[in-house]
Amino acid sequence: MPALPRPEFIEAIKQSCRQISLKSTLLYVEINHSTQVISLMQGLEAEESLILSIEQFIIDSIAPYKNTIVGRIESNRFGIILPLSIEDSLDLAHQLTRRLDQQSTKITGEIYYPKLIIGVTPLAPAVSVPELAIAAADEALHQARRIGHSIVQLVEPDDPRLLEYQKFLKLLPILRKGLKKQSFILYAQPIIPLTNRPSIKKSEILLRYRDENIAIHLPKQFLSTAGLFHVSREIDLYVVHQFCRYMQQNPGQETLYSLNISGNTVRFSPFFNFVEREFHFYNVDPQKVCFEMTENVADKDMSHATKLMALLKNHLGCKLSLDDIGIGSSNLSNLPRFDVDFFKIDGSYIQAMLDDPYAELVVRFIATAAKQLNKEVVAEYVEQQQQLDRLKELGVDYAQGYLLGKPEILFDPAEQKKVG
Repeated sequence: MPALPRPEFIEAIKQSCRQISLKSTLLYVEINHSTQVISLMQGLEAEESLILSIEQFIIDSIAPYKNTIVGRIESNRFGIILPLSIEDSLDLAHQLTRRLDQQSTKITGEIYYPKLIIGVTPLAPAVSVPELAIAAADEALHQARRIGHSIVQLVEPDDPRLLEYQKFLKLLPILRKGLKKQSFILYAQPIIPLTNRPSIKKSEILLRYRDENIAIHLPKQFLSTAGLFHVSREIDLYVVHQFCRYMQQNPGQETLYSLNISGNTVRFSPFFNFVEREFHFYNVDPQKVCFEMTENVADKDMSHATKLMALLKNHLGCKLSLDDIGIGSSNLSNLPRFDVDFFKIDGSYIQAMLDDPYAELVVRFIATAAKQLNKEVVAEYVEQQQQLDRLKELGVDYAQGYLLGKPEILFDPAEQKKVG
Protein backbone atom coordinates (compact mmCIF):
# COMPACT_ATOMS: atom_id res chain seq x y z
CA MET A 1 0.00 0.00 0.00
CA PRO A 2 1.56 3.35 -1.04
CA ALA A 3 2.09 6.17 1.43
CA LEU A 4 -0.87 8.40 2.17
CA PRO A 5 -0.75 12.01 0.98
CA ARG A 6 -0.14 14.61 3.68
CA PRO A 7 -3.80 15.66 4.36
CA GLU A 8 -4.91 12.06 4.86
CA PHE A 9 -1.93 11.26 7.07
CA ILE A 10 -2.61 14.30 9.28
CA GLU A 11 -6.18 13.06 9.66
CA ALA A 12 -4.80 9.65 10.67
CA ILE A 13 -2.74 11.33 13.40
CA LYS A 14 -5.89 13.00 14.70
CA GLN A 15 -7.73 9.69 14.80
CA SER A 16 -4.83 8.00 16.62
CA CYS A 17 -4.85 10.72 19.28
CA ARG A 18 -8.56 10.08 19.88
CA GLN A 19 -8.07 6.34 20.45
CA ILE A 20 -6.80 6.69 23.99
CA SER A 21 -7.30 3.00 24.74
CA LEU A 22 -4.61 1.99 22.22
CA LYS A 23 -0.89 2.66 22.39
CA SER A 24 0.60 4.31 19.32
CA THR A 25 3.71 6.21 18.33
CA LEU A 26 4.49 8.77 15.64
CA LEU A 27 7.73 8.66 13.63
CA TYR A 28 8.95 11.38 11.29
CA VAL A 29 11.47 9.89 8.86
CA GLU A 30 13.61 12.14 6.68
CA ILE A 31 16.02 11.18 3.91
CA ASN A 32 19.36 12.93 4.22
CA HIS A 33 21.00 15.19 1.62
CA SER A 34 21.34 12.31 -0.87
CA THR A 35 18.14 13.57 -2.49
CA GLN A 36 19.83 16.90 -3.22
CA VAL A 37 22.91 15.13 -4.56
CA ILE A 38 20.96 12.98 -7.01
CA SER A 39 18.84 15.95 -8.09
CA LEU A 40 21.97 17.92 -9.00
CA MET A 41 23.65 14.97 -10.71
CA GLN A 42 20.74 13.33 -12.55
CA GLY A 43 17.72 15.59 -12.26
CA LEU A 44 14.32 15.62 -10.58
CA GLU A 45 13.05 12.35 -12.07
CA ALA A 46 16.02 10.47 -10.65
CA GLU A 47 15.47 12.17 -7.28
CA GLU A 48 11.85 11.02 -7.24
CA SER A 49 12.96 7.48 -8.12
CA LEU A 50 15.30 7.48 -5.12
CA ILE A 51 12.55 8.77 -2.81
CA LEU A 52 10.10 6.12 -4.07
CA SER A 53 12.67 3.40 -3.46
CA ILE A 54 13.07 4.61 0.14
CA GLU A 55 9.30 4.73 0.51
CA GLN A 56 9.08 1.11 -0.57
CA PHE A 57 11.91 0.20 1.79
CA ILE A 58 9.96 1.74 4.70
CA ILE A 59 6.69 0.02 3.70
CA ASP A 60 8.40 -3.36 3.37
CA SER A 61 10.21 -2.91 6.70
CA ILE A 62 7.03 -2.24 8.70
CA ALA A 63 4.84 -4.75 6.82
CA PRO A 64 5.05 -7.34 9.64
CA TYR A 65 3.36 -4.87 12.01
CA LYS A 66 -0.42 -4.72 11.61
CA ASN A 67 -2.36 -1.45 11.50
CA THR A 68 0.68 0.71 10.70
CA ILE A 69 0.12 3.81 8.58
CA VAL A 70 2.69 5.52 6.33
CA GLY A 71 2.30 9.01 4.90
CA ARG A 72 4.41 11.22 2.68
CA ILE A 73 4.59 14.56 4.47
CA GLU A 74 7.10 16.37 2.25
CA SER A 75 9.16 15.42 -0.77
CA ASN A 76 11.86 13.72 1.33
CA ARG A 77 9.96 13.16 4.60
CA PHE A 78 7.62 10.39 5.68
CA GLY A 79 5.41 9.88 8.71
CA ILE A 80 4.73 6.51 10.33
CA ILE A 81 2.04 5.72 12.89
CA LEU A 82 2.96 2.55 14.77
CA PRO A 83 0.58 0.66 17.12
CA LEU A 84 3.55 0.04 19.41
CA SER A 85 4.98 1.28 22.68
CA ILE A 86 7.69 3.92 22.68
CA GLU A 87 10.34 1.31 23.47
CA ASP A 88 9.33 -0.97 20.59
CA SER A 89 8.98 1.99 18.22
CA LEU A 90 12.49 3.18 19.07
CA ASP A 91 13.83 -0.31 18.39
CA LEU A 92 12.10 -0.36 15.02
CA ALA A 93 13.42 3.12 14.17
CA HIS A 94 16.98 2.02 14.93
CA GLN A 95 16.45 -1.09 12.79
CA LEU A 96 15.38 1.12 9.87
CA THR A 97 18.52 3.25 10.07
CA ARG A 98 20.83 0.23 10.47
CA ARG A 99 19.25 -1.69 7.60
CA LEU A 100 19.49 1.24 5.19
CA ASP A 101 23.09 1.89 6.28
CA GLN A 102 23.95 -1.59 4.98
CA GLN A 103 22.37 -0.97 1.57
CA SER A 104 22.99 1.07 -1.53
CA THR A 105 20.49 2.28 -4.11
CA LYS A 106 21.17 2.23 -7.84
CA ILE A 107 19.37 4.84 -9.94
CA THR A 108 19.95 4.88 -13.73
CA GLY A 109 23.46 3.50 -13.40
CA GLU A 110 24.62 5.57 -10.43
CA ILE A 111 24.95 4.17 -6.91
CA TYR A 112 23.81 6.19 -3.88
CA TYR A 113 23.99 5.61 -0.13
CA PRO A 114 20.99 7.38 1.40
CA LYS A 115 20.63 7.66 5.16
CA LEU A 116 17.63 8.18 7.42
CA ILE A 117 17.06 10.71 10.20
CA ILE A 118 14.17 9.84 12.51
CA GLY A 119 12.21 11.72 15.16
CA VAL A 120 9.98 9.78 17.53
CA THR A 121 7.18 10.90 19.87
CA PRO A 122 4.26 9.15 21.60
CA LEU A 123 0.66 9.43 20.44
CA ALA A 124 -2.23 7.94 22.43
CA PRO A 125 -2.68 7.57 25.32
CA ALA A 126 0.13 9.99 26.26
CA VAL A 127 -0.98 12.70 23.81
CA SER A 128 -4.56 13.53 22.89
CA VAL A 129 -3.84 16.81 21.06
CA PRO A 130 -2.66 16.13 17.48
CA GLU A 131 -1.03 19.54 17.09
CA LEU A 132 1.18 18.80 20.10
CA ALA A 133 2.17 15.42 18.66
CA ILE A 134 3.07 16.96 15.31
CA ALA A 135 5.12 19.68 17.00
CA ALA A 136 6.90 17.04 19.11
CA ALA A 137 7.72 14.94 16.05
CA ASP A 138 9.04 18.05 14.28
CA GLU A 139 11.21 18.91 17.28
CA ALA A 140 12.51 15.33 17.55
CA LEU A 141 13.41 15.32 13.87
CA HIS A 142 15.08 18.72 14.23
CA GLN A 143 17.21 17.45 17.11
CA ALA A 144 18.16 14.30 15.20
CA ARG A 145 19.10 16.34 12.13
CA ARG A 146 21.46 18.49 14.18
CA ILE A 147 23.32 15.38 15.37
CA GLY A 148 23.85 13.77 11.96
CA HIS A 149 22.81 10.89 9.72
CA SER A 150 21.30 7.56 10.84
CA ILE A 151 20.14 9.17 14.10
CA VAL A 152 16.97 8.43 16.06
CA GLN A 153 15.79 11.03 18.56
CA LEU A 154 12.90 10.88 21.02
CA VAL A 155 10.96 13.90 22.28
CA GLU A 156 8.32 13.41 24.97
CA PRO A 157 5.27 15.70 25.04
CA ASP A 158 6.45 17.29 28.31
CA ASP A 159 9.90 18.13 26.93
CA PRO A 160 10.75 21.71 28.07
CA ARG A 161 11.88 22.66 24.57
CA LEU A 162 8.56 21.52 23.16
CA LEU A 163 6.59 23.41 25.79
CA GLU A 164 8.60 26.51 24.95
CA TYR A 165 7.88 25.93 21.26
CA GLN A 166 4.17 25.76 22.05
CA LYS A 167 4.37 29.00 24.01
CA PHE A 168 6.06 30.78 21.12
CA LEU A 169 3.61 29.27 18.65
CA LYS A 170 0.73 30.88 20.57
CA LEU A 171 2.54 34.22 20.41
CA LEU A 172 3.00 34.11 16.63
CA PRO A 173 -0.51 35.37 15.67
CA ILE A 174 -0.24 38.07 18.36
CA LEU A 175 3.10 39.14 16.87
CA ARG A 176 1.72 39.31 13.34
CA LYS A 177 -1.38 41.18 14.49
CA GLY A 178 0.82 43.59 16.45
CA LEU A 179 2.86 44.42 13.36
CA LYS A 180 -0.28 44.95 11.31
CA LYS A 181 -1.98 47.13 13.90
CA GLN A 182 1.25 48.97 14.80
CA SER A 183 1.14 47.82 18.41
CA PHE A 184 4.94 47.82 18.63
CA ILE A 185 6.27 51.13 19.92
CA LEU A 186 9.74 52.58 19.36
CA TYR A 187 11.68 53.37 22.52
CA ALA A 188 15.16 54.88 22.74
CA GLN A 189 17.85 54.28 25.36
CA PRO A 190 20.72 56.77 25.63
CA ILE A 191 24.32 55.72 25.00
CA ILE A 192 26.51 58.03 27.08
CA PRO A 193 30.11 59.08 26.26
CA LEU A 194 32.69 58.28 28.96
CA THR A 195 35.63 60.30 27.67
CA ASN A 196 36.37 64.00 27.44
CA ARG A 197 36.95 63.76 23.70
CA PRO A 198 34.38 65.32 21.36
CA SER A 199 31.65 62.74 20.86
CA ILE A 200 28.27 62.41 19.24
CA LYS A 201 24.96 61.92 21.04
CA LYS A 202 23.85 58.30 20.67
CA SER A 203 20.75 56.22 21.40
CA GLU A 204 19.61 52.69 20.61
CA ILE A 205 16.15 52.05 19.18
CA LEU A 206 14.30 49.37 21.18
CA LEU A 207 10.83 47.85 20.81
CA ARG A 208 8.00 47.52 23.29
CA TYR A 209 4.64 45.84 22.76
CA ARG A 210 1.39 47.45 23.85
CA ASP A 211 -1.43 44.96 24.37
CA GLU A 212 -5.17 45.57 24.06
CA ASN A 213 -5.30 46.64 27.72
CA ILE A 214 -2.69 49.37 27.04
CA ALA A 215 -0.10 47.47 29.11
CA ILE A 216 3.50 47.71 27.85
CA HIS A 217 5.56 44.52 27.50
CA LEU A 218 9.25 43.87 26.90
CA PRO A 219 9.86 42.35 23.47
CA LYS A 220 12.04 39.36 24.46
CA GLN A 221 9.42 36.67 23.92
CA PHE A 222 8.24 38.27 20.68
CA LEU A 223 11.79 38.45 19.35
CA SER A 224 12.36 34.80 20.28
CA THR A 225 9.12 33.91 18.50
CA ALA A 226 10.19 35.90 15.45
CA GLY A 227 13.53 34.13 15.35
CA LEU A 228 11.97 30.68 15.68
CA PHE A 229 9.36 31.24 12.99
CA HIS A 230 11.49 33.40 10.66
CA VAL A 231 9.57 36.64 11.21
CA SER A 232 12.60 38.66 12.37
CA ARG A 233 12.93 40.31 8.99
CA GLU A 234 9.39 41.66 9.20
CA ILE A 235 10.21 43.23 12.56
CA ASP A 236 13.37 44.83 11.17
CA LEU A 237 11.49 46.28 8.21
CA TYR A 238 8.79 47.55 10.57
CA VAL A 239 11.38 49.28 12.78
CA VAL A 240 13.14 50.91 9.83
CA HIS A 241 9.84 52.18 8.41
CA GLN A 242 8.55 53.57 11.71
CA PHE A 243 11.93 55.10 12.53
CA CYS A 244 11.94 56.89 9.19
CA ARG A 245 8.48 58.26 9.93
CA TYR A 246 9.79 59.57 13.24
CA MET A 247 12.79 61.23 11.60
CA GLN A 248 10.59 62.94 9.03
CA GLN A 249 8.36 64.36 11.76
CA ASN A 250 11.34 65.42 13.88
CA PRO A 251 13.86 67.05 11.52
CA GLY A 252 17.18 68.47 12.64
CA GLN A 253 18.09 65.52 14.88
CA GLU A 254 21.63 65.57 16.29
CA THR A 255 21.41 62.05 17.73
CA LEU A 256 22.97 58.98 16.12
CA TYR A 257 20.32 56.26 16.39
CA SER A 258 21.24 52.56 16.38
CA LEU A 259 18.90 50.04 14.73
CA ASN A 260 19.35 46.27 15.08
CA ILE A 261 19.52 43.84 12.16
CA SER A 262 18.68 40.14 12.56
CA GLY A 263 20.30 37.22 10.76
CA ASN A 264 17.26 36.77 8.51
CA THR A 265 17.55 40.37 7.41
CA VAL A 266 21.27 40.06 6.69
CA ARG A 267 20.42 37.24 4.25
CA PHE A 268 17.56 39.25 2.68
CA SER A 269 19.19 40.87 -0.34
CA PRO A 270 16.40 43.48 -0.98
CA PHE A 271 16.93 44.94 2.52
CA PHE A 272 19.46 47.54 1.37
CA ASN A 273 17.18 48.78 -1.43
CA PHE A 274 14.33 49.00 1.08
CA VAL A 275 16.45 51.12 3.44
CA GLU A 276 17.62 53.34 0.61
CA ARG A 277 14.04 53.95 -0.58
CA GLU A 278 12.76 54.65 2.93
CA PHE A 279 15.60 57.07 3.66
CA HIS A 280 14.99 58.90 0.39
CA PHE A 281 11.19 59.04 0.80
CA TYR A 282 11.32 60.29 4.39
CA ASN A 283 14.39 62.46 3.88
CA VAL A 284 16.48 60.66 6.51
CA ASP A 285 20.15 61.61 6.88
CA PRO A 286 22.06 58.27 6.73
CA GLN A 287 24.83 59.75 8.85
CA LYS A 288 22.36 59.87 11.75
CA VAL A 289 21.78 56.11 11.59
CA CYS A 290 23.90 53.23 12.88
CA PHE A 291 22.98 49.65 12.02
CA GLU A 292 23.88 46.98 14.58
CA MET A 293 24.33 43.30 13.91
CA THR A 294 25.61 40.70 16.36
CA GLU A 295 29.05 39.19 16.09
CA ASN A 296 27.44 35.77 15.80
CA VAL A 297 25.31 36.82 12.81
CA ALA A 298 28.19 38.59 11.11
CA ASP A 299 30.48 35.59 11.53
CA LYS A 300 27.99 32.91 10.46
CA ASP A 301 26.84 34.90 7.43
CA MET A 302 30.17 36.49 6.62
CA SER A 303 29.61 36.88 2.87
CA HIS A 304 26.12 38.38 3.24
CA ALA A 305 27.12 40.48 6.24
CA THR A 306 30.20 42.03 4.65
CA LYS A 307 28.29 42.84 1.47
CA LEU A 308 25.47 44.52 3.40
CA MET A 309 27.94 46.35 5.65
CA ALA A 310 29.76 47.73 2.62
CA LEU A 311 26.54 48.97 1.03
CA LEU A 312 25.21 50.58 4.21
CA LYS A 313 28.53 52.19 5.14
CA ASN A 314 30.20 53.06 1.85
CA HIS A 315 27.27 53.56 -0.50
CA LEU A 316 24.67 55.01 1.85
CA GLY A 317 26.89 56.58 4.53
CA CYS A 318 25.52 54.91 7.68
CA LYS A 319 27.55 53.96 10.74
CA LEU A 320 27.94 50.30 11.74
CA SER A 321 28.22 48.55 15.07
CA LEU A 322 29.16 44.96 15.92
CA ASP A 323 26.99 43.86 18.86
CA ASP A 324 27.31 41.16 21.54
CA ILE A 325 31.06 40.85 21.10
CA GLY A 326 32.52 38.02 23.13
CA ILE A 327 29.69 35.48 22.88
CA GLY A 328 29.67 34.94 19.12
CA SER A 329 30.90 31.84 17.35
CA SER A 330 34.06 33.59 16.18
CA ASN A 331 37.03 34.24 18.41
CA LEU A 332 38.18 37.74 19.32
CA SER A 333 41.10 37.59 16.89
CA ASN A 334 38.54 37.91 14.07
CA LEU A 335 37.51 41.44 15.07
CA PRO A 336 39.71 43.15 12.43
CA ARG A 337 37.66 41.43 9.72
CA PHE A 338 34.62 43.59 10.41
CA ASP A 339 34.56 47.08 8.88
CA VAL A 340 32.46 48.74 11.58
CA ASP A 341 32.66 51.97 13.57
CA PHE A 342 31.75 50.59 17.00
CA PHE A 343 32.43 47.44 18.99
CA LYS A 344 29.67 46.72 21.52
CA ILE A 345 30.72 44.41 24.34
CA ASP A 346 28.13 41.84 25.37
CA GLY A 347 26.41 42.83 28.60
CA SER A 348 27.16 39.52 30.34
CA TYR A 349 30.83 40.57 30.61
CA ILE A 350 29.89 43.97 32.00
CA GLN A 351 27.64 42.42 34.64
CA ALA A 352 30.36 39.96 35.70
CA MET A 353 33.50 42.08 35.42
CA LEU A 354 33.62 43.25 39.06
CA ASP A 355 33.77 39.67 40.36
CA ASP A 356 35.19 37.71 37.44
CA PRO A 357 38.80 38.47 36.34
CA TYR A 358 38.23 36.73 33.01
CA ALA A 359 35.25 38.98 32.21
CA GLU A 360 37.36 42.06 32.91
CA LEU A 361 40.15 40.61 30.76
CA VAL A 362 37.74 40.29 27.82
CA VAL A 363 36.55 43.88 28.28
CA ARG A 364 40.15 45.10 28.46
CA PHE A 365 41.12 43.14 25.34
CA ILE A 366 38.21 44.48 23.27
CA ALA A 367 38.86 48.06 24.40
CA THR A 368 42.56 47.75 23.52
CA ALA A 369 41.87 46.09 20.17
CA ALA A 370 39.36 48.81 19.31
CA LYS A 371 41.94 51.53 19.84
CA GLN A 372 44.41 49.76 17.57
CA LEU A 373 41.72 49.31 14.91
CA ASN A 374 40.49 52.92 15.23
CA LYS A 375 37.08 51.86 16.50
CA GLU A 376 35.06 53.06 19.48
CA VAL A 377 33.76 50.76 22.20
CA VAL A 378 30.29 50.64 23.77
CA ALA A 379 29.52 48.75 26.99
CA GLU A 380 25.91 47.71 27.60
CA TYR A 381 24.00 46.67 30.74
CA VAL A 382 25.82 49.17 32.96
CA GLU A 383 23.83 49.20 36.20
CA GLN A 384 26.35 50.04 38.95
CA GLN A 385 28.60 53.04 39.53
CA GLN A 386 31.56 50.70 40.18
CA GLN A 387 31.08 49.20 36.72
CA LEU A 388 31.02 52.65 35.17
CA ASP A 389 34.19 53.72 36.99
CA ARG A 390 36.05 50.60 35.92
CA LEU A 391 34.94 50.97 32.29
CA LYS A 392 36.37 54.49 32.27
CA GLU A 393 39.68 53.17 33.61
CA LEU A 394 39.75 50.51 30.86
CA GLY A 395 39.26 53.13 28.14
CA VAL A 396 35.72 52.28 27.04
CA ASP A 397 34.22 55.12 25.00
CA TYR A 398 30.46 54.79 25.62
CA ALA A 399 28.18 53.12 28.15
CA GLN A 400 24.53 52.10 28.04
CA GLY A 401 22.36 50.82 30.86
CA TYR A 402 19.80 51.65 33.53
CA LEU A 403 22.41 53.50 35.58
CA LEU A 404 22.72 56.05 32.79
CA GLY A 405 19.20 56.13 31.42
CA LYS A 406 16.20 53.84 30.98
CA PRO A 407 14.50 53.39 27.61
CA GLU A 408 11.93 56.09 26.99
CA ILE A 409 9.18 56.21 24.39
CA LEU A 410 10.35 57.78 21.15
CA PHE A 411 7.59 57.12 18.62
CA ASP A 412 4.16 55.50 18.87
CA PRO A 413 3.09 54.55 15.32
CA ALA A 414 -0.53 53.88 16.30
CA GLU A 415 -0.92 57.28 17.95
CA GLN A 416 0.62 58.99 14.95
CA LYS A 417 -1.82 57.11 12.74
CA LYS A 418 -4.73 58.45 14.77
CA VAL A 419 -3.38 61.98 14.53
CA GLY A 420 -2.92 61.62 10.79
